[in-house]
Amino acid sequence: MRANTTSKPVRPTDIRPLLHDVTGTGDPIVLVPGILTGWASWISPAERLAQSHTVVRVQPRSIELAEAGEPIPETYRIEDERDALLATVDLLRLETVDLAGWSLGGGIALAFALEYPERVRTLTLIEPEASWVLRATGRAAGALASSEAFDRAFAQLETVTVDDLKAFLVRAGIGTPETDVESHPRWPIMVRNRQSLTTIGAISAFSDSIERLRALAIPILAVRGTDSTETDIAMTEEIASIAPNATLLRLPGDHACHLENLDRFLAELEAWIATGAGTSGSGFRT
Repeated sequence: MRANTTSKPVRPTDIRPLLHDVTGTGDPIVLVPGILTGWASWISPAERLAQSHTVVRVQPRSIELAEAGEPIPETYRIEDERDALLATVDLLRLETVDLAGWSLGGGIALAFALEYPERVRTLTLIEPEASWVLRATGRAAGALASSEAFDRAFAQLETVTVDDLKAFLVRAGIGTPETDVESHPRWPIMVRNRQSLTTIGAISAFSDSIERLRALAIPILAVRGTDSTETDIAMTEEIASIAPNATLLRLPGDHACHLENLDRFLAELEAWIATGAGTSGSGFRT
């Protein structure tokens, strides 16, 4: 088991760990969720992964505050989530982890791996929010400009209404204006957490270095849906093509393709972790 005591101090020392839930025994895997459904979206995968892993589900700070009805600071940044994740794995005395993130969680996980690569054994990114990659490469420029304009407008909202939430779900590719999103199985959670959407301006504003991504030797499994938005597909594919030890996995469905194909996703994830991705880079799985 790779849950070793670490003598490294928490960096920075004043960051509070994320809310977290730990189940199972074995090599540790940390699961970071998306912006609306939060750590509840990882419950079913965690139950199965816990048969052979120590599974840590974390709750991003923005969702923690939204669920508690507390204001999200105007100074909120992805760096806050990244360093709170570091404080969490330090608190749990985990030297290295397999790290998986979806959407916002994927953006956080990638930011963490770029800043603290020595703490990550393998990295799984499911349509990560990493628009900085597309700004650097110029891919999907029109679609990116449209989505970032939407995000900037959203960031100005003091209160996110149900109609605002429905508009965001269309922007995220989870349905069309005609879709009955209220029948979605995760609708009650999304409604409860909708105030977290005021942070999407900060999420899209985050930036890192393409050179650091090119130098990131961590094995990366990049996952995208076949029916996802142009920007989500482009972000995932660009990461898979730039990182030196990455494989792209395409699953049927949209932004939640890993949940829509849970058996296949977990099988691929387990295989990825077990092999450490080998030494092959920029491969494809369909």
